[in-house]
Amino acid sequence: MKTYTTGKYVHIKKICNNYNHLEMLAIDQRPPIFNIIKQKKKNYNFDDVVKFKKHISENLSKHSSAILMDPVYSIPNLIHTSKSNGLIVTLEDHTFAEKGKGRYSKNINNWTVEKIKKIGGDAVKVLAWYRPDADQKSIKHQKKYIEMIGRQCEKYDIPFLLELLVYPFKNETGYSKDYKEQQNKNQNHVIESVKEFSKVKYKVDIFKLESPVDSSKLENGKFTKATQEAFKKLSLATKDIPWVMLSSGMSKKSFYNCLKLAYKNGASGYLAGRTIWLDAFKDYPNYKKITQSLRNESANYIKKLNTLTKKNAQSLDKYLANKLIQKKSINFKNVYKGF
Repeated sequence: MKTYTTGKYVHIKKICNNYNHLEMLAIDQRPPIFNIIKQKKKNYNFDDVVKFKKHISENLSKHSSAILMDPVYSIPNLIHTSKSNGLIVTLEDHTFAEKGKGRYSKNINNWTVEKIKKIGGDAVKVLAWYRPDADQKSIKHQKKYIEMIGRQCEKYDIPFLLELLVYPFKNETGYSKDYKEQQNKNQNHVIESVKEFSKVKYKVDIFKLESPVDSSKLENGKFTKATQEAFKKLSLATKDIPWVMLSSGMSKKSFYNCLKLAYKNGASGYLAGRTIWLDAFKDYPNYKKITQSLRNESANYIKKLNTLTKKNAQSLDKYLANKLIQKKSINFKNVYKGF
């Protein structure tokens, strides 16, 4: 018997725009913001980070269908500043264990899917580091972690938005624990990771995916056959689960071109942060200049992305139709289970 999830339908509608596309703004970043503040100060404090995020939300959220917030600095401090219709909430901790060739993700301490649902979140976002060639113990942990979250999201009838990122091992070029794009990434690592987590048992509702090729290959807008083929393979790997692109801090030109290719292959939008707003903070902590830049350059860039999305992104109309409770189900109230 087919399972219809009314709760997920309602929440996904809330994070979509009027065309059922996903135009989502991320302000859940932690280390990247800490680093900017520390460049001007010896260290960062709670109020510094909240103020930083507040300016992004106040000036850019009105252009987005949903905003992604973290429960440490953003919630509940910044919910009132958001003009987005939908609210996506981060579950994973930005710190992770690393042993040998493998990373181990975990939840933010004292934070759960249930709590995200209870505060009114419209989706649970989890970033999971994953490489199919990592140590088996790490692979087993990551699979178990993601499968557990998928079950919890099903229980509480809230969409599961999974972000997958490949990463360099300690002995590889460009090794870093920072959240940034792996240079010279193996596109098969990206594609095979998506193939794994598109399996039904993980219960993923929306993928947030990185480019299968280095962003440097997207900068000039002239795509090789190999690059075009990589995006086709990425799309096929999702097995028709809706997907959006992440920006991973790439240049504005590269991300715009990345979306062109992604939309050509069935992506339904984007969930981006630093590529949109990072440039505005070059004058940190001069918030007068920062605000001006957010309202002009950053806002104009979002509008440009949204125009492209409206014209070319895959609508979620059909996907949402499959999330509806049967209209003739006269016994709905009797068979629909609570938590």
